[in-house]
Amino acid sequence: MSSYPTYPVLTDSLSDRIVALTGFQRTSQISRASRLAWEAGDQRPMMAEVETRRREILQGVIGEIRDEWRPIRDALKRAGKTPGHAADIGCGTAINDVFLWQDFRPHLTLIDIEETPEQYHMFADTGAGYASLAAARRLLEENGVPPGGITTINPVNEPGATDRIAPDLAISLLSCGFHYPIDDYLDLFLGTLDRGGAVVLDLRNRYRARGSAALDALFGAGTPDVIAEAGRHQRILLTRT
Repeated sequence: MSSYPTYPVLTDSLSDRIVALTGFQRTSQISRASRLAWEAGDQRPMMAEVETRRREILQGVIGEIRDEWRPIRDALKRAGKTPGHAADIGCGTAINDVFLWQDFRPHLTLIDIEETPEQYHMFADTGAGYASLAAARRLLEENGVPPGGITTINPVNEPGATDRIAPDLAISLLSCGFHYPIDDYLDLFLGTLDRGGAVVLDLRNRYRARGSAALDALFGAGTPDVIAEAGRHQRILLTRT
């Protein structure tokens, strides 16, 4: 049995639009009709579904994220890591950071380029950004994180800002290494490992198979532990070799 308590996640601060975007990311929680309409540019069915099923959608999303977080937490514990400063790249709504904070109480640095109508990804023709750093901050504060315990960075608006942080956990779920290469954050990852910290990434299998100088540098600096496998990608924990 886990030694960690389980807390509820408060979500009143999330707008219906943020809930819709979160549901679109977690497609098992929304209807196929709403998803297809959204992809075709019609937001009305999704927004109507959120209006009638908001609580159910959020419960499903939170349950999925909680189930995904627990193996990460347990892997960090096995590795002897207790993060004091966590940087989440591609943080989205930061629901997983609620769990991270509940279990470890670190300072949280949220990194995201935020919502865009159309965003280029190296591993797909186009993609959508789903984040609002202000909304992510509100959610964390609603769930007890002190305002001074949160830093937000939009690297598009603040070039070089990630060079000035020193986390002992760098985490990116379904973002860096999944939607785009790790190159832009390699220095952050290597610095985290140099400080005796840990890096958690979702890496697409085809990206790893293709290889790159950045991947070689990362795996040369850290020893990987596979936390989970999900068909086309692996979730890995890296610690210092």
